[in-house]
Amino acid sequence: MSPDENKPEAPTKGYHKRPVWQWVVLYVVLAIIIYGLIYLIFIHKSGTTSSSGY
Repeated sequence: MSPDENKPEAPTKGYHKRPVWQWVVLYVVLAIIIYGLIYLIFIHKSGTTSSSGY
Protein backbone atom coordinates (compact mmCIF):
# COMPACT_ATOMS: atom_id res chain seq x y z
CA MET A 1 0.00 0.00 0.00
CA SER A 2 1.61 3.23 -1.11
CA PRO A 3 1.39 6.48 0.88
CA ASP A 4 -0.57 8.10 -1.98
CA GLU A 5 -3.54 5.78 -1.45
CA ASN A 6 -4.30 7.17 2.00
CA LYS A 7 -3.91 10.79 0.96
CA PRO A 8 -7.19 12.63 1.49
CA GLU A 9 -8.61 14.58 -1.40
CA ALA A 10 -7.89 18.27 -1.43
CA PRO A 11 -10.89 20.20 -0.16
CA THR A 12 -12.52 22.19 -2.91
CA LYS A 13 -13.82 25.62 -2.24
CA GLY A 14 -17.40 26.55 -3.10
CA TYR A 15 -18.59 26.92 -6.67
CA HIS A 16 -16.04 24.38 -7.94
CA LYS A 17 -13.21 26.91 -8.28
CA ARG A 18 -15.03 29.14 -10.79
CA PRO A 19 -14.72 32.89 -10.36
CA VAL A 20 -17.63 34.52 -8.57
CA TRP A 21 -18.33 36.87 -11.49
CA GLN A 22 -19.08 33.89 -13.76
CA TRP A 23 -21.75 32.70 -11.33
CA VAL A 24 -23.18 36.23 -11.07
CA VAL A 25 -23.41 36.45 -14.86
CA LEU A 26 -25.01 33.00 -15.02
CA TYR A 27 -27.63 33.91 -12.41
CA VAL A 28 -28.39 37.23 -14.14
CA VAL A 29 -28.82 35.55 -17.53
CA LEU A 30 -31.08 32.88 -16.06
CA ALA A 31 -33.12 35.53 -14.24
CA ILE A 32 -33.58 37.51 -17.47
CA ILE A 33 -34.66 34.39 -19.36
CA ILE A 34 -37.12 33.33 -16.66
CA TYR A 35 -38.48 36.87 -16.32
CA GLY A 36 -38.84 37.09 -20.10
CA LEU A 37 -40.76 33.81 -20.26
CA ILE A 38 -43.12 34.86 -17.48
CA TYR A 39 -43.59 38.27 -19.13
CA LEU A 40 -44.38 36.69 -22.50
CA ILE A 41 -46.87 34.29 -20.91
CA PHE A 42 -48.74 37.14 -19.23
CA ILE A 43 -48.67 39.33 -22.36
CA HIS A 44 -49.92 36.39 -24.41
CA LYS A 45 -52.76 35.71 -21.98
CA SER A 46 -53.78 39.34 -21.68
CA GLY A 47 -53.50 39.83 -25.45
CA THR A 48 -55.87 36.95 -26.24
CA THR A 49 -58.48 37.78 -23.59
CA SER A 50 -58.88 41.48 -24.37
CA SER A 51 -61.30 41.95 -27.25
CA SER A 52 -62.54 45.45 -26.49
CA GLY A 53 -61.67 46.77 -29.95
CA TYR A 54 -59.80 49.90 -28.91
